[in-house]
This record gives sequence, structure tokens and C-alpha cells, in this order.
Amino acid sequence: MVEFSIRESMVVLYVQNLCPQVLILREIYLYYEKHMRVSLFDGVLRMVPGYEYVIEREIHEKEDRSYHVVLLCQVIGTNFKLRETVLIHLLSPRIPRGLPMAMKKLPMFEIPDYVQDVYKNDFLAIQHYNRNSTLWLERFKKYRSEKLNSKNYVEYLRMLNQIDELHRDHQMQRYTIESANLKETLPNEYMLSIEQFNVPPVLLDVGSHVHVYSEANKSILTRGMIIDRSSCFIIKTDVPLRKLRSLRLVFPLNRTQYIMEHMALNYVCHLDLNSVLFPEPQAEKSTKAIKKAFKEEHITKFKWFQDCIATNEQQKQAIKNIINRTAYPAPYILFGPPGTGKTCTIVEAVLQIWKLRKKSRILVTATSNFACNELTKRLLKYVPRTDIFRYFSLTTERDIHEIDLKVIEVSNMHYGEYETPSAEDFTHTRILVCTVMISARLLQLNVGRSMYDYIFIDECGSCKELSALVPIACVGTDTAKGKLHASVVLAGDPKQLGPVTLMPYLRGTPHDVSLLERLMNLPLYQKDLNNNDYNPDMVTKLLDNYRSHGALFQFSNQQFYDGELRAKGSPAIINWAVKWQQLPNRDFPMIFHTVIGYMQQDSITLSYWNAQEATKVYEYVQLLLKEEINGRMLQQEDIGIVTPYSKQVEFIKNGLTVLGLDSIEVGSVDQFQGREKPVIIISTVRSNRTSVGFLADVRRLNVALTRAQALTIIIGNAKILMKNRTWYEFLKLLKANKAIAGKMFYCDKTFSTRKMMDEVELANGWNFA
Repeated sequence: MVEFSIRESMVVLYVQNLCPQVLILREIYLYYEKHMRVSLFDGVLRMVPGYEYVIEREIHEKEDRSYHVVLLCQVIGTNFKLRETVLIHLLSPRIPRGLPMAMKKLPMFEIPDYVQDVYKNDFLAIQHYNRNSTLWLERFKKYRSEKLNSKNYVEYLRMLNQIDELHRDHQMQRYTIESANLKETLPNEYMLSIEQFNVPPVLLDVGSHVHVYSEANKSILTRGMIIDRSSCFIIKTDVPLRKLRSLRLVFPLNRTQYIMEHMALNYVCHLDLNSVLFPEPQAEKSTKAIKKAFKEEHITKFKWFQDCIATNEQQKQAIKNIINRTAYPAPYILFGPPGTGKTCTIVEAVLQIWKLRKKSRILVTATSNFACNELTKRLLKYVPRTDIFRYFSLTTERDIHEIDLKVIEVSNMHYGEYETPSAEDFTHTRILVCTVMISARLLQLNVGRSMYDYIFIDECGSCKELSALVPIACVGTDTAKGKLHASVVLAGDPKQLGPVTLMPYLRGTPHDVSLLERLMNLPLYQKDLNNNDYNPDMVTKLLDNYRSHGALFQFSNQQFYDGELRAKGSPAIINWAVKWQQLPNRDFPMIFHTVIGYMQQDSITLSYWNAQEATKVYEYVQLLLKEEINGRMLQQEDIGIVTPYSKQVEFIKNGLTVLGLDSIEVGSVDQFQGREKPVIIISTVRSNRTSVGFLADVRRLNVALTRAQALTIIIGNAKILMKNRTWYEFLKLLKANKAIAGKMFYCDKTFSTRKMMDEVELANGWNFA
């Protein structure tokens, strides 16, 4: 591993022998031109297995800011020599704009005792309740029967959030270990075996906090964080531990998100909710009224930044209406089915505002860092780096090596490490990009509440309504005037994965629905029955799919998008797998390969894996990489493997590593949402069960089937999958197109009319995917 400190121009090399043999380290060179080098090490160093050597040197920076480090070793007792090359790309940090701002502490928002009392009694009416508990429970039941409306909005959402927080906190308390034993791996880093937990620690992950106490006197020794999780946990502590046995470990709930959502409710209550979040059909707003409200001209002429926009009427319509605020004060919705250019449309809208509304500032948010980074990268193609700021959270620092350098260079990690932003980072730039949650930090930094005139929320369909309120209420709301200062744009797809609600009691409540999905069920955002079209002033549905071959999204198009999607992808991208000799139907680039495997459950994570399906995945991967397909040789990066269970993700990754195929991306359906690959292989895992489990979520199937550009291969047990109605219809489509490989199966026509009950497998209320 190589680290470089920009401020000190120091390079640090961590060299470790991971081989089972003893190595002799001979030389380390730093190449700064093709044939020019300096020697960092020249000698003889005996390295037994596991031995680590650290070397630190000052180097001079180059203009192209890239270097090669070459290590030369010899395997002792043999004639074999090893050569390892590491490429170093250096950041080009921008000039600091000002001093770091002071960040205020977040308010506490403690949950009242009477709410905790009701929660502990499973929301049952108990005689021993005090008056506050009784009244709270009565109001909660009343709101559940009324459904969410403008009158109960703030209080009902706050109640649901408190319940969710209490439940999550209760689950975290179960992970406390009263007498833990740790093993030191590195200074301040300790290994904790998972067997020491009383219950499977399924909610603990990288970034989770830990408090270490002395078992004897219960006093806290240090705080720390989980930095790695595989077959065990690696905990990094603030200070070193003197004793490693009989320690009390507590894993506290990180309340930051809940606090930010409570803050959002405190600000959103100042708005006229009937016009902003519960808008009703009314006389159309005139262009003159919008112009008067914002004192800006209605823009009709555009010169497009991206050539693809000029030929797409839906994208042009959306951009024009977003810029001219036709939906204000209600949000404008950009409904983007898979592959229809939603991100491209958002980027173009931001660019046009930046160009044509010279005084306007734009806040661009998304629920994931991946989406924020992708938006930033695309905007940087057209916007000067001095006019865009990517605001990262402190926790993102651990993922810095996975982020594009150009994005880091316009962020608050431009020196390679997190730093608190300066006031000038916001005032001297017109475009701010950050996640939905970190937008609340602007309140803590005292950034002007009226600074941003447009707020974009990408991936809005995948987060609960309360999370989407954070940028709207904390940044876009003028509490003094009681109005929404900014125009809001919600982008997403209600037919893809929605919010993740872990507590069964909250499923089916507003806590389980996104703001985008709820709004699209209001009359104002629904199709006009007369012309079967949306009101263009409020919502635009993108129809042209640029990602996939038409056969790959045929089923999703019929099931979820009223058959309106049109295949518009480049033939060179979407057609290259057609006629592949392995296709059962040479004109249909999709395969369902039947595998009767055996599904096993991990005793620690409670997730599942299927070794037989994994073996078939390896066979297809090696086949794809071995032979040309219509004159094209695939690279590992062209293949994505999607599976619904985290244990199967881990199992397949390990198998690919053994085969030397580490560059193939393997992930869950959730991790692949918003992504695309030329080839997608899906391992469904389900077998030797009576139901399809949480694969019954039709939106999960929709996402999985719409990731591939040219070829989709599904591996599974058709007999089990057909127990679900949607999977049955999908398999029937594949049978009709003769796309079946492996063991054949029959689709009984009477089967689709049977009552199919799909149980979601739960353990203590949790879905362990």
C-alpha cells in the first residue's frame, strides 16, 4: 500500500509479505518518467510470511502527478523473482478558499418517556399508562386510521420516526458484550470474533461506533469504530488499550440521521403544506405569476450542452419546466425508468440554470455518495472546477481511494483527508453537491438559509419521505416568511427499490413510502384520463431507453411502465451479444439457466448462499472471458454479478478471487440500483424452500432485470421461483422466447390463477438478505 501526503510531499510505502514463502526484498524504485527513476530501497531485507516493512521518503512532484513504484523480490531457496508495480496518482488540490467554519452541535431531540413506555408494551392499551402515554397512543391510532394528511403530517411523521429510532436502539443494545476478548492486529486496531455476540450482529457494519468499558468498574476506556467486517470485526480505537480481556463492549446507535430528520420537521411546519406537499389540482399558474414571484424572465431558448438532449422531447420538456419553476411551490417530478437518461437530464438542467440564471445557486443532492460523485463528475465536464463544491462527510474519508480524483479535487477532501468547509466554499461557488443527509450540516455551519434557489433530490424514490424533507426544510425553507424559498426537483422511479423499513410494525405506514411515490399518487401528479398523459408542468416521464437491448427490458416495460418505453440505445452497445452461440435463442440475448441447488444459511449473518449456483456463475464468467462474442473480447469490468443475498455476494467474491478475477463487480440488487454493465449475471439463490422469500418484492426483480446493456444471464431454480406470480409471468415470457438452458421445466397455465402466498423470511423482525 502507498500513501502520499500532499502538504509534506512525503510518500509512505507499506510493504507486507502475504506469501507463504520467505521473500528477500532487494530493490524499490520510484519511476517519474518512462526511463527515469530514483531508488527508495537498495539492499537485502529478509521478510517472513506476514512481515511488514514501512519506508518513508520525500519526493518532488511532477506536472502530470503520476508515478510508478516498482518492488523487486526473490523467493528464498528458489530462482523465482517477483516484481510488483503500484501506480500512484497524486491529487491537484485547489487553493484553500478560507478558514474552516465552526460547526454547532446538533440538538438532542430526546424521545419522551411516555413514547418509550408505549413502545415497550407493543403499542397495546395498558391500564398502567400515565395520561401522556394514553393520549399519545390514542393520537397515533387516530393518525393511522386517517392516513397521512396536511393536518397530522408533522406529528405523525415524528411519531413514526421515534418508533423507528427506539426499535433500532433496542436492536443495537442486544449486541452489547459484557466480557469481550480482543486481539491486537495493529496499533490501536483490534480483532473481535463474531462468536462472542449473543445474537447475530446483522446491523453492525463498517462505520458503526463502539464504546469500550472496563468490566470491573464500568468506566469508559475509549471510543472506537468498526473499520472492517468479514469473518470477524476489526475495531480501531481512539487510544490504545492496556488490557484486551474481560472488556465490556457497547455498540451505541448513531442518532445523527434521526436528529436531522427531526430538525427537518421543525422547519417544514412553517410551510403551507397544502400547497407544497399536498398540492391539489387548480387553475394553472400563469407564466406572469411565476415571473412576478421570482422577478426573473421566462426562458424559452436553449443551447444544449449535451448533444443527446436535443433529440429527446421529454428531456427538453422537463428541463424547460424545471428552469421556469412551473410546479412551484410544489415539487417537480422527473420520473426516470431504467436507462432513460435521468442523470443526463438532471445534469443538463443544472447546467442550464448555471448558464441562464446567473444569480441562482443550485443544491444537488442524492441518497448515495455514488450518485453524488457521478453527478459531480459529469458536471465537471462543463463547469469550471472553481464553481462547484462537493461536500463530503467525515465518514467518507475511509472510501477516498474509491472516488474519482477529479471529484476529490473540488471537495473538502482535496488534500486527501477530511476538513471542515470554509464559508467561501459555499459563497464562492454556485453548485453544491452532497448527500441528502449531509445537507443538514449547512444549518450547523450557519450557511445562509436563502442561498440556494434550486434543490435537486436524485434517487428520491429510494428514501423515506422524512429523509427527502431534510434538504427541502433545512436548506430551502424561509422560516421567517413561512414559504419555500427554493424550487424543488424530485428525480427517481417509484417502480424501483423504495425505502428500507426494517421494523415490521412500520411497514405499510408513511414511514415505508418515499415522498416521490406519495406525490405521484396524488391527482395532480397522475395521468389525465382524457389524454393518458401527465401534466407537464408537474411531472415528466422519460420514455426512451438508451441502456439496453429491447428484449432485456421487455418484461419490465410490460409489467411496470405501461409498455411505453422505447429502445433507443446505440446498436454497437446493445446488439453485440445477439447471435452468441451460447444463447438458446440467438436473437434473444437473455438466458435462464436452471440449477437445482441447495440453499444454506450462515449462522452468524443469517444470510443465505447457494454453492451450486455460484459454480454455474464461475462457468459463465470464464466462458465469457475466454471466447470472443461477435469479434469482441470482454474484460472483467464488463461483467456485473447481482444476487439478493449478502452471503452469496461474499461467497461468489471469494470464488472469483481464487480464479484471479478480482475486477468483476459483485453486489446486491440494492448496490446495483442506478448502475449498468454490458453483461449482468443474476444468481437468485432460492432453492429447497417453499417460497421465494423477499424475492417476492417485484421492484427488486425490476431493478435486477434492467441493469444489463447487451446480455442477461439468470441462474436459479424455476420450480421455486414460479411460486411467485411475477416470477411465473417472467419465466413464462422466457419460455415463449426459448431462452431456457439447463434442466427444462413446464409452466402450468392453471398455476398463475392459484392463490400465491409469498412469505418474507424474518428473524426477530429483520429481513436478513
